[in-house]
Formats: sequence, C-alpha cells, structure tokens
Amino acid sequence: MVQTSAAEHTENTQKPVEATWIPTSYLWPLRFILGFQFISAWARRYINAPSKLDWYAKSNIAHKFSTMMPHALPPIRMMMQWLLLHPHWTWVFLIVFTWIEFTVGLFLLTGTMTRLAALGAALLSFGMLFGNGWLGTACIDEFQIGTVEGIGAMIFLFVGAGSYGIDHWIHKYWDGHVHLGKLDIHLT
Repeated sequence: MVQTSAAEHTENTQKPVEATWIPTSYLWPLRFILGFQFISAWARRYINAPSKLDWYAKSNIAHKFSTMMPHALPPIRMMMQWLLLHPHWTWVFLIVFTWIEFTVGLFLLTGTMTRLAALGAALLSFGMLFGNGWLGTACIDEFQIGTVEGIGAMIFLFVGAGSYGIDHWIHKYWDGHVHLGKLDIHLT
C-alpha cells in the first residue's frame, strides 16, 4: 500500500467569487426610502415651511434646541449648549445641517458614493436620536427616526449600493477607494 501525503489530495475548498457574492440589489427600495426621508427633511425646511429657517420667525427650528437640550445625551448636549449660547452659529449650523441632509439624501437616492452617504446618514440619524434623548422630547418620532434611519444607514455603510446605483457605473472607471497613508477608505 502506497501512502500519499494529504497535501496531494486536498482540493481547493475556496468558493468562487460568484458563490460568495452577497446580492444587494434587493436593498434598493430601502436605500430609496432612506434617501427620500433625508430629501424630504430638506424640502420641509426650504420649500414647505421656509419660516423654519428664518431666524426672526416664531417657527424657527432653532427654538427646538431649548426643548431638546435638557434631554440630550452628553456629547450632543454640550454641542447644543454651545449653540444656544452662540445663536449666530446656530443659524449657520442649521443651514449646513439642512444641506448635508439634502446631499446625503440625493446620494442615497442615486446610489452615488453610497458608503460615504450612509456614514453621513448614520451620523445625522444617531445625532438626532442622542439629541432628543432616549425617547424624544415631544413625541416618539425622534426615537423612530433616529433608530430606523440609523440602522438602515449602517446597512448601506457595510454593503454599499449594489447594482442599482451610480456606484455600479463608477466602479467601471474607479475602484471607489481613497488612500490616506496606510488607510484605505472605501467610499462606494
């Protein structure tokens, strides 16, 4: 009886790339709804009720900071305290925050740099969650928005846009990575 080494009889047990591929195409409705949520937040302030961004109006959204601040969790509470003490920066913060919501929403809707947009969406959502306290100051909506949008954004942070997005086209020309020293950041 001839003995052969085990190395001669081992087969390549690695699965081909097609077998390990995770289909993300079924996630496009979630990405679309998540993007729409952020765009609609922008539209509520700029189109539906522009007085929310008018500094001298009673409906200015900055007034919510004074009701949110006592319930906010520590890192966000300190930022809110600073903004309440510096009202001219509060207005700048609200304008920048609103345009970031628009950009995040547009990028999620179209599947453009989805992982970067998802990071922005997660930060905005969890910022809202922590800024309103655990269960919100006025109603449960803040809790629901912060948790559902935050978790939804984290899904796209890890899996990307899939084949139904501009990222799929971008990958034909660019690998979607940004190299900063030893860091390799995947944006798409």
